[in-house]
Amino acid sequence: MSSIGDDIDIISTLPDAVICHILSFLQTKQSVATSVLSKRWFDLWRSVPVLKFKYVELFDRETYFLFNEFVYSVLLSRNSIKSCFLDIWYDDPDLARQGIPNVIKWINYVVQHGVELLQIYIGAVNFIPKFPIGILSCRTLVVLQFEELVVKGFSSITLPSLKSLRFNDIKFTNVQDLLLLLAGCPILEDLRASYLLFDSEDTLTYQERESLSLNKLTKANLGYTFCHFPLKALQTVEHLFIEINKVYRGCDEIPTFHNLTNLGLYSINYNWHLLVNVLKHCPNLQIVVLSQGTANGGIQDVVENNWVDPIFVPQCLSLQLRTCKLLNFLGQEGELLFAKYILKNARVLQTMKIHCSEDLKIERELFSCPRASTICDVIIKSVCK
Repeated sequence: MSSIGDDIDIISTLPDAVICHILSFLQTKQSVATSVLSKRWFDLWRSVPVLKFKYVELFDRETYFLFNEFVYSVLLSRNSIKSCFLDIWYDDPDLARQGIPNVIKWINYVVQHGVELLQIYIGAVNFIPKFPIGILSCRTLVVLQFEELVVKGFSSITLPSLKSLRFNDIKFTNVQDLLLLLAGCPILEDLRASYLLFDSEDTLTYQERESLSLNKLTKANLGYTFCHFPLKALQTVEHLFIEINKVYRGCDEIPTFHNLTNLGLYSINYNWHLLVNVLKHCPNLQIVVLSQGTANGGIQDVVENNWVDPIFVPQCLSLQLRTCKLLNFLGQEGELLFAKYILKNARVLQTMKIHCSEDLKIERELFSCPRASTICDVIIKSVCK
């Protein structure tokens, strides 16, 4: 049986680049600690292009000052930084107010040294930090993730390399600022946004809403956004998950989603006409997930509208749809009629999955109804709450 020392000796025979790659999976504090292993390891950590300051809790002034000194010493040892993870929690709001200026300096430093991936979480008791706007002019950034921040005070954005943008629990001044942020990402491919709040009401003009173009976008997930988002900006996506009743307004024109193969619609709220209209504009849809409730699992108290079979069958339903999932299924008459409509018309359907909160005894009714697909399995799963 080999000892830890033997394992270290074996690793030490590897090329520097390989060792640095291994160290990049460690927290930066652990990576620095390897410098005591031998002369070979003394400076290797300085060449690791990944900085990980994750799960850091600063609960008093001593831990605060020690952490600040450590971060500054690490940053000054690097000429190139490809990835940076900042996950910091301040137990004291006064420490947070004192510490945020330092965090902004660290972020500005990595922005100026070629960072490509940046993940930020700065939490504090009774204090919400402001988003470091220096990030918005980073020409090298490819992936940006942040949460629980206030985004305001910027006038222009230049993120020419950004492909993935994910943010959660964010407060904007207005919807215009959200669209300005997205407009500054010309090659964005992956967008995930949830729990967005706005200080002022949506006052977007038609021209402002129509001007947003995200023509490289392939994935979008908009859950709990609390804003009227222009669907036209999403029309190139292949995967779309959206709380439709929070984003869509009845006066909007639904664009045709030619590339869309995977669709999740939450907050349907028995708006069957809207649902059919959306399906009509997704000619190549193969997977659809539908929920009466919200993306976080909540179910709103909405009066059911009766389902009426439309006079046409959407192209995706008759020719493309392989999988249909119905979540938060309550067993209402309209839901059953819709499920039967899918089964009667989906010629290549392979699976229908129904998730309900209790045993609704609907198997016999669904299993006995006509099916256009001879290979379709109906799976009913009771989900305990």
